[in-house]
Amino acid sequence: MKVRMFDLRVKDKLLHRNLLSNFKKILKHGIFFFGPELHEFEKKMSKYLKVKYALGVASGSSALYIALKSLGIKKGDEVITTPFSWIITSNAIVECGATPVFCDIKDDYNINSGLIESKITKKTKAILPMHWGGHICDMKSILKIARKYNLFIVEDSAQSFGAELNGKKTGSFSDIAAFSMNPMKPLNGFGEGGLIVTNNKKLYEKAKILRYAGTTSDPKKIITNNCLEVSLNHKMDTVNAAMLLASFKNLKKKRKKLLAIKKYYEKNISKKILLQKFNKKEKPGLYAFPIQVKSRNKIKKFLENKNIETKIWNRPLICDSPAYKKYAKNKLPIARKVLSKTLNIPFHENMTNDQIKFVVDQVNLSIEKFN
Repeated sequence: MKVRMFDLRVKDKLLHRNLLSNFKKILKHGIFFFGPELHEFEKKMSKYLKVKYALGVASGSSALYIALKSLGIKKGDEVITTPFSWIITSNAIVECGATPVFCDIKDDYNINSGLIESKITKKTKAILPMHWGGHICDMKSILKIARKYNLFIVEDSAQSFGAELNGKKTGSFSDIAAFSMNPMKPLNGFGEGGLIVTNNKKLYEKAKILRYAGTTSDPKKIITNNCLEVSLNHKMDTVNAAMLLASFKNLKKKRKKLLAIKKYYEKNISKKILLQKFNKKEKPGLYAFPIQVKSRNKIKKFLENKNIETKIWNRPLICDSPAYKKYAKNKLPIARKVLSKTLNIPFHENMTNDQIKFVVDQVNLSIEKFN
């Protein structure tokens, strides 16, 4: 039996029909940029996430970069963030000319809010927490610190669409937030896609200008080369917005399946394995299922020999990448320990019950053999 780490094929018949139907509508009206589907998508996102403004962009990378630029993050500024994420979390900071300051994490993969204050200097302008695996950071503490030192908060919500705590969804805790919507994300497009959300009208208007080469993105008011601020093309096309609308309609069904897999894993996987910890009142983003094990590499090989695909994400830590050597000033002991033990096992809506059980059985066998 082969079990894929990701299976991006569209097997749901209703989703398949909706995707084709939405695409046919675009072929009929012929508005491939700033079409009605984009405006509908932004409106639905704003309502779902309980924020005033939502802006569709080309990718999660674009979303994070524009979010930081909208805040005026620039050369000489520092932004406190996590070393345990995909490289874009820090690349967006550096592309703005600022310096990422890496703060260690807890064993739940999220930034350790108790260490943030020790990283603050006169140059600090923002805190950029990343909700790893769809698990919400300690936003209560981070918000308190930000208010105390008059700092911006930018949420990297790339992996946490739909995650919620005490009635607030990720993206609504901060000054501005960025989501990724590529095919592997909780709300998945069928290509690259991203979203910026905020409750601040000025930030929204600034982001809107930065989205489309520094010009207005209102197709009725576009004046060729009327550049208000130097930027590149970060807009979301109508086709991707239409595909995301179909995915959004399917989200409840997808989350139900992933939640069932998560519960089965948590109940049946060996108690010798450390699993990601969640707040009891938290609705998770359901992006990944990481396990922490001592003999990680041996277990990975064992599972692959059983035709179970696995992944080691965030290797190396961002600060250990060649481009970031000059920023690596902290030892980051927990991030390094967690990285050495973490293995991500298959977790997607196309898994069959037999595959789910097979993964658990083989993981448990590997633990008895190696851990």
